[in-house]
Amino acid sequence: MPRLRRLMLVGSTVSTLALALALSATAASASTGHQIARARLAAALTAGGRNDYLGSDSCTSSAFCMAVGGYSLNGHTPALSEMFSGGNWVAEPVPSPSRGGNIFANEVSCASQANCLFVGDHWARTRGATANLAEAWNGSAWRIVTAAGPAGTPTSGLDDVACPTTTFCLVIGWAGTARHFQDAAYAWKNSTTWRRIAVPRPGRARNSELGGLACFDSRNCMAVGNYTSASGRNVPFAARWHDGQWKLLATPQVPRQRFTDFQGISCPAAKQCIAVGNTEDNTRGKLYHAFAEVWTGRKWHISTLRRAASAFIGASCPARNRCFASGYTFSAGGSFARPLVESWNGRVWTTQHPVQTSAPNPGDTLQHVSCATKSRCAAVGFSYDPSVSKSDRTLAEIWNGHDWRLQSTPNP
Repeated sequence: MPRLRRLMLVGSTVSTLALALALSATAASASTGHQIARARLAAALTAGGRNDYLGSDSCTSSAFCMAVGGYSLNGHTPALSEMFSGGNWVAEPVPSPSRGGNIFANEVSCASQANCLFVGDHWARTRGATANLAEAWNGSAWRIVTAAGPAGTPTSGLDDVACPTTTFCLVIGWAGTARHFQDAAYAWKNSTTWRRIAVPRPGRARNSELGGLACFDSRNCMAVGNYTSASGRNVPFAARWHDGQWKLLATPQVPRQRFTDFQGISCPAAKQCIAVGNTEDNTRGKLYHAFAEVWTGRKWHISTLRRAASAFIGASCPARNRCFASGYTFSAGGSFARPLVESWNGRVWTTQHPVQTSAPNPGDTLQHVSCATKSRCAAVGFSYDPSVSKSDRTLAEIWNGHDWRLQSTPNP
């Protein structure tokens, strides 16, 4: 099975299955689906679901963010969305496909408060076939929109989305089988039309997957991912979208590491992108280490590699000389994760101090960060108790330009 773009911690029991066939909804079925989703969410907020998490967010201003994730309820895994508006996070119902109602929400991108697209996967039963899922937000409700995988592929999924305007979104994912899969890409235009876009395949790649995507505008986007070479090596690579065409770019493998795995990317300019992820070292413990690479319009170069066990999962750059990377790290001798945020000023990376939750022996990870300005960011993820099974709880923190502050978030 392809690597999931959102890196989930060992100990968090969020399902890492990817998902079944997303069907277009008529106006009537969309309304019915929304009513069912609202009733399910209300029941979960009252009775209590489990394994709540937020995996991605998108902020269009200091007053609005949309986050997506999921939770477990009665043996199913519905999607979860939470909107930051009026200074508070509120849960918004997400309809499930009539077939394959288990959902993994990978990413969300908003061009405005009334134009968001979230992508992921859905599946039926415990180990059903996986398929693309996309849902559009119109300012008041989510609706399922068509995102069928390539014909003849038994399984597929959507990893990331970028919506630089209200009329254009670019989406990347994968399609194939659990053993043999390749990149896939789609354009979503005018909130109505899907178009599959051919993606060049790295030469002699056994499998390839673009997992992170960012757009400066509708003409300039960058995707990063990994492929398996003919010899079985894991190799990082990038693909630039420029004026409607893809071009493959080589990215450096981090030296003295077993592999280099991209997770997130942000592009503050047409010819500048910062991609982040994690490596795995050669020690017996095979520890993760957070890293970042920078593209300056000509080539990629390694920007940082953290010595401590850690991982970057999300990145957001509100300016050319200001970026934030989110993820998790471990303290010396620690057995549970702590939230990690580092900032970049165009030259060096500096560790910031996000809030650690106060529950006994908590584990925290920040899955994604989105910055509307240099002084306004939201980072989301989940906290958990390592000693308790299925204990994940939604987590959100706000950056006000000076420090990170913990936010209250709903937990179905």
